[in-house]
Amino acid sequence: MTRFAVLFLALGAAGACASYPNVEPWEYEPRPMADTLAIVEPEETAESLIYSQVHGFGEGVARGLNVRRHLSGPPDAWNADPFDGVVNSAWFTNRNARRALTPEEIRRGPQTGTGPVAPLTVTSIKAEGISPGFNVTDAQDQRWIFKFDPPEFNELASGAEVVATNLFWAAGYYTPENHIHYFDPAELVLEDDPEDPLEVEFVEDSVVVAYSTNPGEDERELTLDVFRRHVLDRYPTTQDGRIRALASKFLEGVPKGPFEYIGVRLDDPNDVIPHEHRRELRGLYSMAAWLNHTDVKAGNSLDMFIVSPRSPEGEDAPQIGYLRHNLIDFGSALGSSAVRPHTARHGNEYQFDAGAILLRTLTLGAYERPWQDMDEGEYPPSIGYYSIANYNPADWRSNMLNPALINRTARDGYWGAKLVMSFTDAQLDAAVAAGQYSDPAAAAYLLRGLKERRDATGRYWFREVSPLDAPRIESGALAFDDLWTRHFGGPAGYRWQFDFDPADPDIEVGGSAVQPSIPLPAPVGPLDDDPDDDERYAEVNVWKVFGDGEEAPRPATFWLDWNPDRRTWRVVGARY
Repeated sequence: MTRFAVLFLALGAAGACASYPNVEPWEYEPRPMADTLAIVEPEETAESLIYSQVHGFGEGVARGLNVRRHLSGPPDAWNADPFDGVVNSAWFTNRNARRALTPEEIRRGPQTGTGPVAPLTVTSIKAEGISPGFNVTDAQDQRWIFKFDPPEFNELASGAEVVATNLFWAAGYYTPENHIHYFDPAELVLEDDPEDPLEVEFVEDSVVVAYSTNPGEDERELTLDVFRRHVLDRYPTTQDGRIRALASKFLEGVPKGPFEYIGVRLDDPNDVIPHEHRRELRGLYSMAAWLNHTDVKAGNSLDMFIVSPRSPEGEDAPQIGYLRHNLIDFGSALGSSAVRPHTARHGNEYQFDAGAILLRTLTLGAYERPWQDMDEGEYPPSIGYYSIANYNPADWRSNMLNPALINRTARDGYWGAKLVMSFTDAQLDAAVAAGQYSDPAAAAYLLRGLKERRDATGRYWFREVSPLDAPRIESGALAFDDLWTRHFGGPAGYRWQFDFDPADPDIEVGGSAVQPSIPLPAPVGPLDDDPDDDERYAEVNVWKVFGDGEEAPRPATFWLDWNPDRRTWRVVGARY
């Protein structure tokens, strides 16, 4: 009999790693992953763009050269539970796909309040780069990061960031609390600490000039007038003089640097599953593709150390707690490329795409990349280019090669697609409303793109497996939810194979059905009650037959346990 095994890794005790042996689905009890056990506070790590690029490129090359992998595909995710999902952890917590959130919950997202409360004390200023910003502490002693839209594309990055944040959060990922915030420059004050003055450099007439709230030699005094002239005056204001910004609340905990999408964090004993083999990071592909979040990289993640209330007191006492793993910075999602709108190339090609470069070289420039002839048409400046026309859910690409994303299997893509398809039209309408777009036509353009790309995501991934969800026993039959029929309609058809005949357990029986339920024969005599005896258990393979007569390339496999006292089967596992 085919046996279904899952790898459940956990920490046996604080500071020591242990892994439980493979367990059968009927022996597995769903519980939170043991990745929040107390560890000693680790050091903060720094982002290494070169490290991420080299590892991503290396993983891509290794995958391309691995013939065996081409034949068998990447290995399965290590942390899938017996029903091919993931349990709640410090990486992901099941939300909308498990319990449908209300539209109001979607609109609010991870927000816990109404945003920054004036007066706002500026504590640091980022003047360099294309997108300046600053940090503030508000009247409630909450710390915020203020970021701005490109002046010529008002609402572009801030709207994309809030909408994408709310959807990633609702799917189950940990994200910051982001608000669209209109503030009056008169609400700002500069932090005035003689021992730690606020310092910044501005370019004036092609010369770098140093400013400080406590100026020394070769420095000029930093005042609100100077700050407004160099930072705020470049942005449009409302009729009452307010400026639109993205206000991102500092995450709970102590920042410990980004996480990589490959390997494990060596100073975190809770981190025992290589990141490229985590279902929630591989399945992130479907979410990122849907939302065109092209900047999925280590630098847009952040590990936060959540201090335990049982930490010892005293300045020099080592703190204990655990790391929570957050996704941050969604300004390059939807139609926004942070400082300008996306183009048709974004999502269709890596920034350094070796395959495209090689084809151009071999054909002496004759090869045209698929996106080059795409007509982007007219799009609202506040939304950017976000369309179904340039979307390929089977081959969407982030800016950089991401080891976790390229390790995805059909099961990972299907898991992520279920997150995408869990969002209803009403929920998407609420998510777009959170972006506070001033032009109703722009909001309608974005909403249309979200719906069309959502459905395209489902149509692709739901045909890569047999999308038969939520298996259960009803009236003695194996019932399930046909996600294809639920979302896309059409006639229902199924072919099934049952590995247990009531007269002879070694004989397989099968058949076909047009209803989402499979009749289950009962054993003739009593079965061994030994939980380790395979003869207690049965396996059912069910293939979805689509309306065009095509059969799914792989079945949904369900494992059943016979209860001799109740004379009924119980579903104990599923695999897609």
